[in-house]
Parts: sequence; C-alpha cells; structure tokens
Amino acid sequence: MSYDATPRPGSTADVRDAGPQPYHRLLRTPVTQGWTVVLGAFAIFAGWIFASLVILTIQMGIRKDPEGTVSWLGLLATNLSLIVLIPLSMLVATRLNHQTPGLLSSVVGKIRWRALAWFAAAALALELVMIGIVQAFGVDVLGSGGGVAKDAAAVIAVTLLTSTFQAAGEEYFFRGYLMQAVGTFVRSPLAAVLATTVLFTMAHGIWPWQSPALFLDRFAFGLVAGFLVIRTGGLEASIAAHAANNVVTFVFAALTNSVGASLGAKDAPWSLVALDVAKFAAFGAVALLLARKQRLQTTCDLPLVVPPGPGVGPGTRLV
Repeated sequence: MSYDATPRPGSTADVRDAGPQPYHRLLRTPVTQGWTVVLGAFAIFAGWIFASLVILTIQMGIRKDPEGTVSWLGLLATNLSLIVLIPLSMLVATRLNHQTPGLLSSVVGKIRWRALAWFAAAALALELVMIGIVQAFGVDVLGSGGGVAKDAAAVIAVTLLTSTFQAAGEEYFFRGYLMQAVGTFVRSPLAAVLATTVLFTMAHGIWPWQSPALFLDRFAFGLVAGFLVIRTGGLEASIAAHAANNVVTFVFAALTNSVGASLGAKDAPWSLVALDVAKFAAFGAVALLLARKQRLQTTCDLPLVVPPGPGVGPGTRLV
C-alpha cells in the first residue's frame, strides 16, 4: 500500500492486512475504528428514513394512491427514496470513515463502465428470456390485473428514468457499505456475503414463515449479488442484475396493470420463484465468464484512505 500502514490506536487494521485487499475489506484501514463503521451504517439508515419521510409525505400531499395500487407518482417517490442511498453511502464512507472516494464502487476506485455495460446486456437478455417463458408456459405472476394500466406510459417512463438508480441505491448500501462494514470485523468473504444477504432479505419485510417462496427469492438474489461483488471486485454486476430485474418487472407490470401487486408483494408462486432463482444462477455464471474475459481486478492496490496533505510521495495513486 502507498500509505502509512501503521495502525492507530483503536483501528481495525492488523499486520495481516498488508498488500492488496479484496472488496469486502476496503473499510478496514489504519484510520478506521470499529465503532465508526457501526455508526456509519446507522447514519445511512437514519438519513434514508428521514429522506423517505420527506419524499413520501410530499407525494401523499399531492396524491394518495388507493389501497393496493401504485401510480406513476407513487413509484417515482419510492424510487427517489431509495436513490438517496447512493450519496448517503458515499458521504459516510468518505467523510466519517475517511475512505478514498470511489472504493464503494469497485476496487479500482470507480465504476467500470465497460464491464457494467456487458453485465447489463447479459442481465437484460436473461430477463427477456424469462418473460418469454412466463408468457409461453402461462407461469403465474404477481397480481396480473389484465389489460394495461391507465397510467402505463407514465409508469414506464418513471421506470426507465429512475429504476436503474433505485437499484443502484440498494446495491451501494447493502452490497457496498454494509458489505465493507461487515468486512471490517470478519475476514471471510462468505461471512460478509451471508450477513448482507440476511439484512437485504429482512429489509424487504418478508420472513420465511410468512412466505417461504418470496423469502427464498430475495435471499437467492442477495446471495448471488454478494458473491459477484466479491468475485468481480465491484458493484457493477449486482447493479446490472438488480436494475434489469426491476426495469423489466415494472414495464411488464405497467402493461398488465399489476404495479401495486409487484411493488407490495407479500407472496409469490413457487413456479415463478423457481424461474427467478434459475435466472439469478444463470446470470451469476455468465457474469463470472464476462469478468474473467475482461480480466477484472478483484483486489485493491489503491490507498484505502487519502494520504494527508501534500506529503504524498511520487507515484501514489489517488482517485
């Protein structure tokens, strides 16, 4: 590393942390103390709650959707409330934990746009294949009302404009900050993936005794997404999979008048979940092949914290 690796009192670093680090260990630095990481997670959560209350209150003041339905305005408010997780996560990581900017995105300190484009193309292709199977074999979907929603054009516009960023917001928090937060305390990537998968599933408010099928669906996605973050060294694959899933889901829901049922799902048919899990697994395999073909870096050789002031030596890499 090109920064002083001497641990400060109370820091999370130890002598085994020398050399390039995997993604989930990028918050474990000489200047990071364990309590600041825990505080950071709660700060992001609190900021999200506050922003959500403001956004949803404004939306309700403009128009309240009837019970069980979600209009384009309701979808927009929901998406905006989750998009705020991106700046919140970045702000806490860089200001509170003094992490080098960009290391929430990937081990190279930025989004790798070429890789993201390839992952997105693969994810979108698999989503379209799944829709084709659903239509061809009459697989049950969530609450299809038949026909097209009255505000379908507006719902599709909101989906295309904001759902990608909404998905990215969830990824920056769960597979980004929380993954690295867990990684400050545990060395095992499997433990970090499992912990964030459980938190991600719990955040969707579905428990196994309420709906084993829907719980498995959310858990399977979190598991595959977390695994890909570790194996690809960044959030690109998980963002692509999450965004493609959400965009196709809500465009389809707009065309079948089932936006409310999709957004507020409390259960799911096993046939649909089986297809979903197969799709996640297939994307995981394809994403690994794409990552290998592009030789994506999976460990970080950048400074994990910004070296102080002008005393940075020549050759130091900063984001």
